[in-house]
Amino acid sequence: MTGHTSTVQGALFGEPVTVASDGQGAAATQDPREVARIVATAQEPGFLLIERTGQVLRTDPARPGCAETAARLDGATVLQLLDTGHLRLGGTHHVHHNGSEGPARSVLVPKATRDMVARWDHLRPIPETARALEQTNNRQRSTGVIGVDVVQPGKALVVLGNTGAGGTVLRDGNRYRVENDHGTHIGHASSYRAAARLLARYHGYTPGPVEIEHEHHTHRR
Repeated sequence: MTGHTSTVQGALFGEPVTVASDGQGAAATQDPREVARIVATAQEPGFLLIERTGQVLRTDPARPGCAETAARLDGATVLQLLDTGHLRLGGTHHVHHNGSEGPARSVLVPKATRDMVARWDHLRPIPETARALEQTNNRQRSTGVIGVDVVQPGKALVVLGNTGAGGTVLRDGNRYRVENDHGTHIGHASSYRAAARLLARYHGYTPGPVEIEHEHHTHRR
């Protein structure tokens, strides 16, 4: 998107960075241009999610009831936007895909997300920063096991494996506020697990498995 003003859009979830995904083996993005493209595709022709596997599909408009595997970058970005509530899951549909068939849930675009993308039309692209370049180089590195320690109801501390990075997760109404290890707000997530993945992506790592410790019980997800 090109604009006619000098305004620069900040990244969707904090600083302008390139973040890594876990579900599709590709890098997701915080570039508003890419997010806008994914949001537009989610509206037409549409995305679907196979919940059992986490695979993202792209609806085939030429074949009703059929879908194809989404490009890896697109799938990673869809999962990222679902994690942060910028996209939501809808109803379940019976879909033909890759020679098989089964249930998949539609991916919906909330009005708030449509309005947010519409406001970007007048903004010029984000300049690439040194942090973005550094995190692009790190994006193939995994966190290892991510530890989430629920220290009190509605508050958890996150440690990203052996990376030395982490953050804090705080309940904020029906979602969770995510802060980095310096207390800077970087976004919201739908659960502790989604918050841990968001922190990993923010720091430029591929999220590993998440272990949530609460009242001396450990749950592997």
